[in-house]
Amino acid sequence: MDKRNTFLYLKSNSGVFDTESRFYRFDLGNPTVARHDALIQVQSTEIEVPISYYNIGTFNNYFRIDFDLDGGGIGLFQHTVPVGNYTAAELVTELNTISSIVVNSDDVGNVTFSLTTSFNTKTSKFSFVIAKTAGSAVDIDDVQYFNNTTYTNYISQVVGIPSQLINVSAASHTKIADNVCDLNRTNNIYLESDLSLESRNTLGERSGILSKIQMSGDLFSIVHWQNNANEYITLDKKDRYLDHINLRLVTEDKGQNIDFNGAEFTITLLFNFIKKDPLILGEDIKNEVINIPITSTINNYDDDDCYYSDNSVN
Repeated sequence: MDKRNTFLYLKSNSGVFDTESRFYRFDLGNPTVARHDALIQVQSTEIEVPISYYNIGTFNNYFRIDFDLDGGGIGLFQHTVPVGNYTAAELVTELNTISSIVVNSDDVGNVTFSLTTSFNTKTSKFSFVIAKTAGSAVDIDDVQYFNNTTYTNYISQVVGIPSQLINVSAASHTKIADNVCDLNRTNNIYLESDLSLESRNTLGERSGILSKIQMSGDLFSIVHWQNNANEYITLDKKDRYLDHINLRLVTEDKGQNIDFNGAEFTITLLFNFIKKDPLILGEDIKNEVINIPITSTINNYDDDDCYYSDNSVN
């Protein structure tokens, strides 16, 4: 059998980004078409991704601690960290710019509190201390970390403290992070399409994931990923004519798009064509076969390449 394939080479700057769907649309001047008795298979063969994204962005740069005083009075420490790349030491410096605040206690009047951030290099954990610096003695009743559901861009994963409320009932409060700091933007990036694919996400749900790219490398280097599995994913029967393809690169945690800050990524896809029995393809294919002229049907059976697209190349 003379097997034929179609390679598709894509550059992100050639796609049109849709802000609503968050996909890049790539129009194909020469559509990829499967014959009436075939399905299209696809695999990503090579992907080049720049590590040009920041570990602190608008999606994870909001710091917030709320606390209540015994007998009344509410305090709030909040800070928006400027977008960029940070080490743990640089983040400590940034968070220590948060100013002291004055809280009006119903019992004792105005009380000044400060917040101090530190980092333990042996445990890789941040620590936060809330302490009174001026005013009469008063206890902190409870402290809330990243607990206001109005916001979704908390820095909680970076500093290792999930959303929580802590009962304190003490004059000061020290919090050592529950988890080590996470200054990696993402460990993996997923190449996703909007096609119907037989792939599953971490919840076992059907998804459009084509590949997982391991993002190991230095800042501003390029990850060169190649597919070693050599396995195809068969597209749904409704996707036997492709005049465009929609793709996006997303993170592993929240499925967020990656902002590469203008740097270009490239993707190579390989399309293959596989012949399927009409019973597998379903009633639609049966109807198509019936409507094909007799001469055309005979020609297809005589054609060695009848399993593959007319637009295929060697």
